[in-house]
Amino acid sequence: MWNPSKRTRTITGKTLLVTFSLTSIFHVLALLQIVPYQYLWGGRLQSVEEMYLMESISLVANGFFVFCSYQYLQSLNRGLVPIWIRIVFGIISLIFFINTIGNLVAITSLETLLATPITAILSVVSFIMVLKYENQTSELQ
Repeated sequence: MWNPSKRTRTITGKTLLVTFSLTSIFHVLALLQIVPYQYLWGGRLQSVEEMYLMESISLVANGFFVFCSYQYLQSLNRGLVPIWIRIVFGIISLIFFINTIGNLVAITSLETLLATPITAILSVVSFIMVLKYENQTSELQ
């Protein structure tokens, strides 16, 4: 089975940390109504109130993803990634896979064209973090 190197995992973790941070900023902009709600959630939101609920959930989820990405990077530096972090990234990978399917059937073409490749890549990148990692040098000590 493919076992990505520590360098690959570090780049992956930092990429997700930055991506989730930027996505959190996007959700804040949506909550501030700088991004019109008609362009969010596949164009299926019916009201501002519905947007507040869905975007609040998204913001909390992204905050959790930022936290998990940071914890992953910290664990990687210590030489062993705990199983709970790997399970969380398995769930995150599944969420982005399902989100990709949802983006393919979005009402707005912008979401289909822009968000579909992003969520597909995030699903694959998140899955890399699921694979078991143990620092070989820590096993020799």
